[in-house]
Amino acid sequence: MNQASLYQHANQVQRHDAKLILDEFASTLQWRSDGEDALLDVGSGSGNVLMDFVRPLLPIRGQLVGTDISSQMVGYASKHYQGEERTRFQVLDIGCERLPEELSGRFDHVTSFYCLHWVQNLKGALANIYNLLKPEGGDVLLAFLASNPVYEVYKILKTNEKWSSYMQDVEQFISPLHHSSEPGEEFSQLLADVGFIQHNVEIRNEVFVYEGVRTVKDNVKAICPFLERMPADLHEEFLDDFIDVVISMNLQQGERNEEQKFLSPYKLVVAYARKTPEFVNNIFLEPTHQDLVKGIK
Repeated sequence: MNQASLYQHANQVQRHDAKLILDEFASTLQWRSDGEDALLDVGSGSGNVLMDFVRPLLPIRGQLVGTDISSQMVGYASKHYQGEERTRFQVLDIGCERLPEELSGRFDHVTSFYCLHWVQNLKGALANIYNLLKPEGGDVLLAFLASNPVYEVYKILKTNEKWSSYMQDVEQFISPLHHSSEPGEEFSQLLADVGFIQHNVEIRNEVFVYEGVRTVKDNVKAICPFLERMPADLHEEFLDDFIDVVISMNLQQGERNEEQKFLSPYKLVVAYARKTPEFVNNIFLEPTHQDLVKGIK
């Protein structure tokens, strides 16, 4: 998951879903009337989703902090987007026991796309997200995998003698909601448990089509946590076996060649939540959020 430059060019699903969700919720986020919003993003990775889709929504005087557990990802994003005003990147483990003091209670908004399925202690992560928001209020927009066929592929590959020694902790890399019969209700309860007053949770059934074997392999290389444990000369063999399992699960279209298409049906958690109802009363006072984004006085 640390191949930042590869991830920058192989995160089509993440970009596709993040853009759709942000387009949908841009007017729901509770923007400040003075345009001085502070927004923190959890799991920014290489930074392109944050900068391409979140940054344009932020008012011109807004402050943006991108975070990731990977120092390599943060280093890549910091270098790639250096010079961006009022924007910085830093390392943050959202599942940590205690937030860094400089981040606690400092933000009006928290966003996170395709990150929380990596966190086994979802309640602890949500408590930290709640505490990132300012005491007077704020809101969050979260999207992450409830389930995905890649998790079943991992479990099958773990039974293969060639790969089992590299994948003993495979359950640590499977979404904590993957086996839930009611993932929406379960996540909604967690939001309430940590203190969010108002929240809406949807489980969206989606299908993404990968064009060609190489596209699938590049996506797996960008996110698979097990490859970095293996000698480099085994990577292509592992990816070949990954494709074989995907085909055995009938997730392909057409004959096996570089033009073959692969289907990935998955369940996506999309959640919007507010810390306090009072914060809602400040919505869309003059000037409007759109004016602030465009720099209109």
